[in-house]
Amino acid sequence: MAKTISEIDWLKLLKVDSKEFSSWFRLVDKKIVSGAKINFYCLNFNKTKPDYEGFIRYLLTQVESYVFEKFEILEILEDGESPQEKALSYFGNTDPLRDGRYGELILYLFVEALLKAPLVVHKIGQTYNNNDQVKGSDGLFLGSRAGKSTLFLGESKMRGSFSVCVSDALDSISRYIDNPDSIDRELSVAKKHLSRDLNNLDKDSLDLIYRSLRTKQPEFKQYSICYPAFLMYKEGKIEKMIDDNLPDIENEINKFLLKIKDRRAKYIGEALPKTKNITLEFFMMPVVCVNSFRELCYKVFHNDKIFQRVN
Repeated sequence: MAKTISEIDWLKLLKVDSKEFSSWFRLVDKKIVSGAKINFYCLNFNKTKPDYEGFIRYLLTQVESYVFEKFEILEILEDGESPQEKALSYFGNTDPLRDGRYGELILYLFVEALLKAPLVVHKIGQTYNNNDQVKGSDGLFLGSRAGKSTLFLGESKMRGSFSVCVSDALDSISRYIDNPDSIDRELSVAKKHLSRDLNNLDKDSLDLIYRSLRTKQPEFKQYSICYPAFLMYKEGKIEKMIDDNLPDIENEINKFLLKIKDRRAKYIGEALPKTKNITLEFFMMPVVCVNSFRELCYKVFHNDKIFQRVN
């Protein structure tokens, strides 16, 4: 029976298999710059290319646990329906070049698997039609970081350029920094959409969580705030290296990413808000082409269909 936020057992709420998720990546390196922990990842290869399709097919297996709470999955099964098919309907017939939901799904997996913080607000469940993109953070998580109870306000960005990706992520995060009204609005909405998986906790823990999402209550002041961000961006040289058919291409690309990570980290450090005592956790995923990755997400999630645009 928890008496303080720090005593809540967040781990029992996690749904992502950390080992399975991590098996898709190699951690190239990590840097800490001005309070931001920057993690550089590279997808594992399938022969001579990063295994984008394999990873996206893995994402497909995680959709139902992302969209639905455990009791909802049981209800869907009881009704003789497929939770995965029903969950995929939330992705709908939306242009993948504009759809943020694939990035939000990857953010959820990174935060649950690596930061061990469960998603407590199902943002995608608040999306009532295919064109409706809910405003606010891309995921609200609760957990513990460095031994302190932590509120995680997540962002995901998938952009064609590294600088634009970083700029857009920091613009979104800046809405909350030194802006208690913005956080208050975020949590006011969150309270109305809390995951019912929280019912797996005891009543005292539930009461503590609810009070902790009211910024004027002492329970809220027990939280540190961390801003995790998933950033996918085009790293142009990767495509050229693949096209050159270099021997041991996977190792060569990892060496290249290791070589440029200091420059990338320095850029992020210089772009950070000029505010002390903020904590950020970046999950960096360079790819050959972001738009191609998005298009492939749509194809895999829609049974090999290709999105048709009207000219």
